Amino acid sequence: MKLYVSIDDTDNKESFGTGRMARMLSEGLQEQGLIGRASITRHQFLIHPDIPYTSHNSSACIEADGEPGDLESIFEFSAAFFASHHHTGSNPGLCVGQEKGVAQELVEFGRRAQREVIAIDEARALSNRLGVALWWQGETGQGIIGAMGGMGLRSTGNDGRFIGLPGIREIKGVVRAAEILRGTPIERVVAENGEVLGDAEMVDTLDWIRPVLRDGAIVLTVLREEGVWRTIEKAKRRNRPS
Repeated sequence: MKLYVSIDDTDNKESFGTGRMARMLSEGLQEQGLIGRASITRHQFLIHPDIPYTSHNSSACIEADGEPGDLESIFEFSAAFFASHHHTGSNPGLCVGQEKGVAQELVEFGRRAQREVIAIDEARALSNRLGVALWWQGETGQGIIGAMGGMGLRSTGNDGRFIGLPGIREIKGVVRAAEILRGTPIERVVAENGEVLGDAEMVDTLDWIRPVLRDGAIVLTVLREEGVWRTIEKAKRRNRPS
């Protein structure tokens, strides 16, 4: 089966971020033999003065192969991991479940969290109604909102940027599109208009390959800049005014 381990609000302003924490957890779960092949996506939520967040108000969701009988052990290992690893002042939340068990209400919850402020009491009431496996810590446990929302959004196959995927941190410099496809699980390299690049096309990775989840596929989008194909997210970040 496919399963999700979704987390949020594990960091503070001085610590490393939730994305790195998710990668550490994924490695730990694999070392324990509790999950197999895994990927991690980042999911963006509303930026609003009424929402407490450290930097970007995003959560991280691990999708992995696993066995139904291991769900309880996965939940317990993950909760223990965050109980000992979360950073002072954070309000971490954890949500664990099967891909096939994600309710449409949880999907809508995630979409709402991208456009409006959601109260913690509403998140807890929804989790009780759906029977979602949750853990939280800290003063408010605010992280359950992002953890629940991240799971709902990941299950759609149409939201999230990959921050944990085999091979994406090893490919650097200028390479052929074919090398990207061969060295990672990325399924297509496409231009902004959706046109698929040929295998021989050269791509300046800017040392930062972060594909997105689109229609259930792992897709890397590139743009034409100064006559060169470049990874779109990194190029846009580099060109933002300071």
